[in-house]
Amino acid sequence: MRELKAGARAADRYTLKARLGSGGMSEVWLARDQRSASNVALKFLLPEINARPGGRELFHREWQTGTRLMHAHIARVFEYHDDPDGPFYSQQFIGGPDAGVLAERPVAEALRPFGPIADALRYAHGKGIVHRDVKAANILFDGRGAPYLVDFGVAAAASGGTPAAMSPQQRAGAAPGPADDVYALGVLMHETLFGGPPAAESDLRQDLRRPVSRDGAPLPPALQELLAAMLAAEADERPSAEDVARRLRDAGIEPGPIRLRPSEAAFDDGVAAEVESVESARPFRRAALLPAAGEMSGGRGVSAWFLYGGLAVLAVVVVAVFYLLPNALENDRRAAPAPEPVAGEPAATPGEQPPDAAAGPSPEEIEAIKAATDETLGDLLSDLERLKLRAVERWGGPAWQRSQDVYQSGDEAYLDRDYALAGQRYREALELLQPLFGRIEPEFRQAMAAGKAAFEAGNHADAVRLFDLAVAITPGNVPAKQWLERARNLEGVLRLTDQGLRFENDLELLAAKSAFEKALELDPAWQPAAAALERVEGAIRQRSFEQRMTEGFNALAATNYPTARAAFEAAKTLKPDSQQPVDGLLQVEQAVRLAKIRRLESQAKALEDGERWQAAVQKYEEILDIDALLQFAQVGLARSRERAALHAKLESYIAAPDSLSMPAVMQQATDLLLQISRMASVGPRLEDRKDELSRLLKRAATPLTVRFVSDNATQVSIFRVGQLGTFTTQELQLRPGTYVATGHRAGFRDVRLEFRVAPELELEPIVVKCEERI
Repeated sequence: MRELKAGARAADRYTLKARLGSGGMSEVWLARDQRSASNVALKFLLPEINARPGGRELFHREWQTGTRLMHAHIARVFEYHDDPDGPFYSQQFIGGPDAGVLAERPVAEALRPFGPIADALRYAHGKGIVHRDVKAANILFDGRGAPYLVDFGVAAAASGGTPAAMSPQQRAGAAPGPADDVYALGVLMHETLFGGPPAAESDLRQDLRRPVSRDGAPLPPALQELLAAMLAAEADERPSAEDVARRLRDAGIEPGPIRLRPSEAAFDDGVAAEVESVESARPFRRAALLPAAGEMSGGRGVSAWFLYGGLAVLAVVVVAVFYLLPNALENDRRAAPAPEPVAGEPAATPGEQPPDAAAGPSPEEIEAIKAATDETLGDLLSDLERLKLRAVERWGGPAWQRSQDVYQSGDEAYLDRDYALAGQRYREALELLQPLFGRIEPEFRQAMAAGKAAFEAGNHADAVRLFDLAVAITPGNVPAKQWLERARNLEGVLRLTDQGLRFENDLELLAAKSAFEKALELDPAWQPAAAALERVEGAIRQRSFEQRMTEGFNALAATNYPTARAAFEAAKTLKPDSQQPVDGLLQVEQAVRLAKIRRLESQAKALEDGERWQAAVQKYEEILDIDALLQFAQVGLARSRERAALHAKLESYIAAPDSLSMPAVMQQATDLLLQISRMASVGPRLEDRKDELSRLLKRAATPLTVRFVSDNATQVSIFRVGQLGTFTTQELQLRPGTYVATGHRAGFRDVRLEFRVAPELELEPIVVKCEERI
């Protein structure tokens, strides 16, 4: 039966540090993850829930729900452990207070965390997950004051939630929906601003007008409207979570962390404390925490004081064996009472040796034997220490045990002051130890090979045992240490790899990628995870590639060429060697080119319809700059140039109507009118100009009566008309135009007079007289 207490181990990697609290189906503990060297929260299924039918499945479903959620403001869920004593899983440890600390803060600060939490709900709703229990206790802050939405356990259950935050639909038993989470978030906002939930729906508007600041100011209108909408009785009248985040920003509430007060400080790393239940809706306080046992040295393994203390004790033992023990034995021997005489034998007199003393060694010989034995014992102790440092107890087997037995018998002889026998036994022990030195390297290689075989077979316990043996045999061997670390992480690596493969099979590629990455964090050399990660990343790239290509073609079909180009460029970045994005970009360029041609063609036709021929010429020339082989543009350009030239001629004649009186010009204009008359289609503008030229030709062909006056002495002539001679008055029929009359008289200065004839002019008599004498 598992016992949850501080210092207990779980899954051979977590050390429990403090009970954080308990809920309806689980108990949560703060723990230290030895593999990642970080704090995590472990959620254990309660034994009574574990014993119920379906309890484990519900707990596993809760974990599955959590693993699907990867958002900056949702607490992360990590590994699931299906322990025989009851399942548990690890999750991100937030460490700070809950949202109850927002009460009585200024509005702008108190509402800042609601934006990130609304965005977290928006993300969960997009995954089809409804939290069902949004409340202060389920929103925690980390040491930076950033909010996290926690405990999606109710989301995995068939029902649940805190009654005070339930929407009318939840209370009526309706199926849960995103609008229920928005309602609960609105209740929490009301509690934060006004100290409690709305008493009744009819009182909500009155609540919103209550002061929420020290100066007695009410809630700003935009926030009043938002809160009223979130707490609307009808679900379809509530905004979405995304709209809540947006409207908070629009109201001037920027999303972000809060500043924690000293009394609200988060947990420090590596400490433990008792905490109120995680189901409490009230803000919790934490007591001062102490360093966990085993953390005084700041690392793993034997602490420094223990190591140095052990060496000191060992030194004392060696000194005792070498110096104190022999002297003590000798003193005991000298202080021992003389042996009792045997009956019938005379007692030895003082200073007299026993009868057999002459056959035994002398004191000097005994001392020499003892000295030699002590020297042998020193050699033996040295070899024993060298072998123990190579963990000989774990691999020496019978040879080691035999040497220990012989060594012990030597000590017994030594204590009996039989130094010769003791020396013999010590030498025998030394001889037994010598082959063990030759076995060190083979034993190391064998442990390494067997450890690798167990590792490859996924046998976590054997791999740890064998690599630990290899490290014990050769403590300074770096590969052995690395393999031992890998073996210690093997169980977690295998679990994460299996988890990633399940996610991959379910096409949860991002979750699979995260699992494989965590496996590689524990063991960067684990090839199955590395290969799987490469495969999943390839699948993610392929999926992203396909999404970008689809976006590109959809935008192309919608003639949204900038978006299409951006999508194909993104696809090209994902797969630089693929021809598909290149083809897509070519299609975009072709579509842009064709669209420009179509636009210019439409403009050219509109200009032609408006008989703006010179502008049409420019448009057709732009089209041919894009593609010089376009037949319609070539024909349109020729047609437009012809019509432009025709109009230019017409306008030149119309602009100088008097010139039409000249026969050559009149003939050219007449030919032009004839050419226009033969054309199949004539636009209204050309028709108008043709009619105007016809009128001007008629005008030019109709002579007007012009009366000339002279003095009957001046010779009068009209340029391009003829000599009129002398006269007093004379009338001529002249076509409209500009004429020059000259007068000549002997003895007088010549005169020259230019005049214009036109039907629209009132013609005065033309006086031509030479009156200035020379």
